[in-house]
Amino acid sequence: MKKLKFYIETFGCQMNKSDSELMDLSMNNSGFSPAADEGDADIVIFNTCSVRNHAEERALSRIRRARSSLPQSIIVVAGCMAQRLGTDLLKDDTVQMVVGPYNTPAIGRHLDMYINGRKHREFLSQEPSDFHTRIDHDLVQHPDVKPWHKWVTITHGCTNFCSYCIVPYVRGTLISFPSEQILGYCSLLAEQGITEISLLGQNVNQYGQDSNDIPFYRLLEGVAAIGGLERVNFLTSHPMDFSDDIIKVIRDNPVISRSLHLPLQSGSDRILAKMNRHYTMAHYMKIVETAQRELDYHSMSTDLIVGYPGETNEDYRKTLDAVKTIRYDDAFTYAYSPREGTAAYNEVETITNEEKMERLGGLIQVQRAISAEKLRSRINSREDLIIEKISKKSPNEVMGKTFLNHPVVIPGSSDDIGKKLRVTITGIKGSTLYGKRIA
Repeated sequence: MKKLKFYIETFGCQMNKSDSELMDLSMNNSGFSPAADEGDADIVIFNTCSVRNHAEERALSRIRRARSSLPQSIIVVAGCMAQRLGTDLLKDDTVQMVVGPYNTPAIGRHLDMYINGRKHREFLSQEPSDFHTRIDHDLVQHPDVKPWHKWVTITHGCTNFCSYCIVPYVRGTLISFPSEQILGYCSLLAEQGITEISLLGQNVNQYGQDSNDIPFYRLLEGVAAIGGLERVNFLTSHPMDFSDDIIKVIRDNPVISRSLHLPLQSGSDRILAKMNRHYTMAHYMKIVETAQRELDYHSMSTDLIVGYPGETNEDYRKTLDAVKTIRYDDAFTYAYSPREGTAAYNEVETITNEEKMERLGGLIQVQRAISAEKLRSRINSREDLIIEKISKKSPNEVMGKTFLNHPVVIPGSSDDIGKKLRVTITGIKGSTLYGKRIA
């Protein structure tokens, strides 16, 4: 019997990309084979995102296009949007199957049963007994986009319930995977030649709080001690639980990236309270000051939202002031977008979309100027660089990222990809750093 072919298209965050890797593994293990593109596929799987309304609209448009152009294919929606809207998608026959985040690692088994006549099409449970772990040793042999790198999911879900955020409702509450499993898996990856690992979770700082396992900083320390690794990254952090111990572990382990991503969201204590963020600007600034004191060099990036319901000009000014004081290397900036099902959805918005976009534009302008200054300050510095790919502009140049997460272009070839090199930063063009390797 001919093997049915599948194609996976992924939307959204790195957690979704990691889940797509698990789905690919599950499909292969269940006897399906990968297709080169959706036109060659019998089964098309869309792994979707619900974090913003625009993300859902884009995915829905793409799914409906596929439904129209591929009438003979089995269309499956997985991920966060499946959890939120899956029942409706089945009712209007947009798709044949919906699979939520708890069940995506078993998607191959679900599809095999569906195709063989057992017609269950909805897998949206958030019962603990239905949850599938993300620690699968078979992934060791599963090639990543970067063959020297692996994402390692250490937690799933979130218990913070920020008022604007849909994640706890679609991903479920916090589940930490056992530290012994994580450390054993990371050791196995290193033995197989992986040199860079990124620890992944909605809030990595809360690792172990649901299970009385070791705290995150101990897990980070354990991974950093594994022989053969050249870089360890982690994301995402929440300021509420970002302890001094994490910074000290980074300080004492050169293999850990010096790039800290610490979402602020707003510089106003009043808005932070409305967002249910559980910290104040004073608390956040203590983290910043500790990082500045303990780390000889580091970069910091953040997430910021403008136009949250009730945000005044004074609240907005405090966000601008925070950005100017902290001087982030980079910031992901957004105008507030209401998400049905969140606590903030029914709050009355007090400014127009035009005012939101004006505030967003002002914030972006301030941050871009700071980002440019921070990049210029790296000229003449010596940096460790892991080469990721051939430069888009020249086949005789390669691009890599430093331990501060800054992209750098240097002369090189495909032989350099995956290698850790020592370079001197020689200049900047636009927002791109350029350098040369140190012999």
